[in-house]
Amino acid sequence: MTKEASVGGILGELFSLLGDSARDFALYTLVIGGVTAAGVLAGLTETTADTLDYGFSIGSGDSPASALFDFASAAVSIFGTYLLLARFLVVRGRFRVGGGRFWHYFGMAILSTIGAVLGLVLLVVPGIVLLVRWSAASGFVIGAGESVTGSLSASWDATEGHGWAIFFSAVILCVGMLVCFGLVGAIFDLAGTPIAEVVSAFVGAAPSGVFAAFGIAIYCRVHDDAREISEVFA
Repeated sequence: MTKEASVGGILGELFSLLGDSARDFALYTLVIGGVTAAGVLAGLTETTADTLDYGFSIGSGDSPASALFDFASAAVSIFGTYLLLARFLVVRGRFRVGGGRFWHYFGMAILSTIGAVLGLVLLVVPGIVLLVRWSAASGFVIGAGESVTGSLSASWDATEGHGWAIFFSAVILCVGMLVCFGLVGAIFDLAGTPIAEVVSAFVGAAPSGVFAAFGIAIYCRVHDDAREISEVFA
């Protein structure tokens, strides 16, 4: 059955999920942050402590070694995020499909990113609408076994009527993380030491894990799991 998909319901689900999956979230942050930290110490990459970071960045001025490292760290980040999403679903009892779903998730992530970016670049509002209505797609593609396009369609249908709640939840979450992670990162950034850069790498890895949990929290609130179970045993 679906739960209340209000702002309080979504954020409450998010914090509950992070609390129940604290070990998985900590491991994800350590691994993704550790990869970035290793690149910082080796001089292959750098961190920006006062911004949200997903564990990698690729710039036009990168050397071949730096570009290769950034590509490798991006691959680790994407696969790590997939594993974290799967763990969130397992914790909530929502992972009910057999076999790996990584390539389905990867295809969905690419397609949704392209659509959202195009929407943001062209008219802004359509991009925001797509981000909101596709916010539960990761749960549908990994937990419910939907196809690449089917997960986006299922998320669009499931989030109907909950758009404003999801939007304001995302705004509150973004502001909160900018204040918390940005402040901590900025403090270490001002220190200007190698240790500060390493700490910043771990601080920068955490937001992507939080956003992954946010998508699953929305999925748990808008997806009718009782109907899915009844269809399985029909």
